[in-house]
Amino acid sequence: MAAHKSSWVDVPPGSDFSIDNIPFGVCSFPQQENKGNASNNACHPSIAPSTPRCCTAIGACAVDLHLLSEAGLLDDMGVDFHPRVAFARPSLNDFMACEKNVWVAVRNRLISLFLDADSGDISADPRLRDNVPLRSQAFRPLSEALFHLPAAIGDYTDFYSSREHATNVGIMFRGKDNALQPNWLHMPIGYHGRGSSVYPSTYCGATRDGDSGEGRMGTVRRPCGQLQKDAADPSQGSVYGPCQLMDFELEVAFFVGGPTNSDSNENGGRPLTLAEAKDRIFGYVLMNDWSARDIQKWEYVPLGPFTSKNFATTISTWIVTPMALEPYRCNTSAGVQGGASFGGGTELSEGIDVGGGGAEGTDPTPLEYLRDPDYGSYDVSLSVSLQPEATVQTTQICQSNLRNMYWSSVQQLVHHSVTGCPMRPGDLLASGTISGKEHNSFGSMLELSWKGTREIPLKGGGTRRFLQDGDAVIMEGWCEKEGTGRVGFGQCAARVLPAVPFPYDSGRDGATEPPPHQRYSQFKLYGFWRSTCTWRVRIALAAKDIDCEVVPVDLFNNAQTDEEYASKNPMRQVPVLEFADAESGRTVQITQSLAIIEFLESAFPDQGGQLLPHDPVARAKAKEVAEIVNAGIQPLQNFAVVDAIENIRAGKGNEFRRQAMEKGLSSLETLLTACHAQTGERSAGMFAIGSHGPTLADVCLVPQLYNARMFGVDCGLYPTLSKIEDACKDHPWFVGAEPERQPDYR
Repeated sequence: MAAHKSSWVDVPPGSDFSIDNIPFGVCSFPQQENKGNASNNACHPSIAPSTPRCCTAIGACAVDLHLLSEAGLLDDMGVDFHPRVAFARPSLNDFMACEKNVWVAVRNRLISLFLDADSGDISADPRLRDNVPLRSQAFRPLSEALFHLPAAIGDYTDFYSSREHATNVGIMFRGKDNALQPNWLHMPIGYHGRGSSVYPSTYCGATRDGDSGEGRMGTVRRPCGQLQKDAADPSQGSVYGPCQLMDFELEVAFFVGGPTNSDSNENGGRPLTLAEAKDRIFGYVLMNDWSARDIQKWEYVPLGPFTSKNFATTISTWIVTPMALEPYRCNTSAGVQGGASFGGGTELSEGIDVGGGGAEGTDPTPLEYLRDPDYGSYDVSLSVSLQPEATVQTTQICQSNLRNMYWSSVQQLVHHSVTGCPMRPGDLLASGTISGKEHNSFGSMLELSWKGTREIPLKGGGTRRFLQDGDAVIMEGWCEKEGTGRVGFGQCAARVLPAVPFPYDSGRDGATEPPPHQRYSQFKLYGFWRSTCTWRVRIALAAKDIDCEVVPVDLFNNAQTDEEYASKNPMRQVPVLEFADAESGRTVQITQSLAIIEFLESAFPDQGGQLLPHDPVARAKAKEVAEIVNAGIQPLQNFAVVDAIENIRAGKGNEFRRQAMEKGLSSLETLLTACHAQTGERSAGMFAIGSHGPTLADVCLVPQLYNARMFGVDCGLYPTLSKIEDACKDHPWFVGAEPERQPDYR
């Protein structure tokens, strides 16, 4: 038996995130004041970036994997992996796309960094423990973290793999004798969901320190839809209204990882074997697949659930790896498939035998591609608690276990791919509701209330049959046994908000949060009408369709040297873009035109036009032109430079300026003429890099040509540049940005 691992990081008793876990997730951290020096547990509040970061968790801390990568602590692991690239992303998809040996190597390296002594075949690595400055930046309190979806979810599939749950539902709707459909014991039954409404559980709740998480708990809106008027008379049709029978479903889902199972010779993919599928499961999360039972009842025949399921799914945000769960391998509640079961079958609390084969082996044996010699599950305890809005008291209403599965996650993945369906990193597959044989292990209100015929008592008084507005549903999952640390998932929690009648009224109390692009607002542009750098930003703002207040800074009267303005831009230059950041609560100032444009492209990727092309070569070409102008021409034409030359050699300043412009524009003429010649046959675009729309290259080039003419440069010598300028003149992004149209023009 391996010795219990111990860590120099403080892990509170009962923490889900012991050194035996090491899950993966994505967090961001709000701007805040530094509250002191690092404590012994290396976890303290400090200033941190607000961009999502790939992290792991240990004890009460999230640990920034990008910072560990930048410090070189994830180098030299003996695998083909580039941590500085993968962990710089705002999602885990790049890491997920690696082979399993990379996941194992990264997890083992993290364990070694957290160990205070060698453990088994993993040696303690003191580099992180001994680097106090790095620890102070990389370790962040879980209590202050904001949690995001750990991956960009490509596709989502929900299975129906708990025999106890399938039997319960079948009895309610079809009767005992027809509880399971004939196909159910032959293959994992599932349906394709959608990734667009999978939401993160924004409150982790992993420290178990009494913090209820109120104010940070996610929410789910009660849906409206079609409801059957009269179940006894279907001819009466339906009415539109809010769901009356809202429910949760206790599930465990897994993220697919590894290279896509594509067929190199044809379109599509190829089936996965059981052995391959085991190496394609990146890790597991808790899931609440919210359900509108009354909408579902009316719509599910003949194709199954649709709008009753597509409005919201909540998942826990820390992905627990198969490596962490491996010590908890166990038999499923079925025991075996197609043979004698452990315990002679399963009897529900309703007194109904759901089988398991028995000594006679009456269950069918799966087809060979599903026949797993290592068939089993994990001993993961699962619970569901309900907290009404008016109280802090929670009532545990369900205790189940991941072993209550007939079809395993490996079998689900294999069957999903059997027809050649490509499975991609970030795809999400869910177990379906996990119910046990006892009444208190039923994983949905539908079962707990037995189709609404029983009341579920709550602490402090009150009952439920289905969920009411204001109810919070809190799911937890964990493994633990003597000699090892707890391996938990954190919480999957969200509160039900009232329905909003159609059409959606965004002015109602409790309306959904503003879209992400509204995070930044109240834009002000400090600039000068003739400044080419300010002009660039005006074009970019027009391209992104962003309203902006213009604040003139009169360079002719040296307004840029005023102390108030210098506090916004210590370089005493224009432009400055100022705006409010709703996430951090701060007013932000950005200087330097190219930095501002890069920010606008990143902050508003789906709004307005795109100045930085997706294609790597086109993007590099656009930046190449921008740099020639920004670094090779523009600084040399500035008044400060020209005046300095005048002081050295009288009458030479303007000549120097003109020569710098002519040299730079001549270089651009050669470069872009060649670029257009190369793309001419494939593109009729007349913008700078041969594109059909303006890019960053045009944004920098047009103001520079204007400036060149103003100082006596003959731009007729540059026919390609002139044609590009003509193409931009009537473009709406450029028209309103012209100097003559600015409020301070004179």
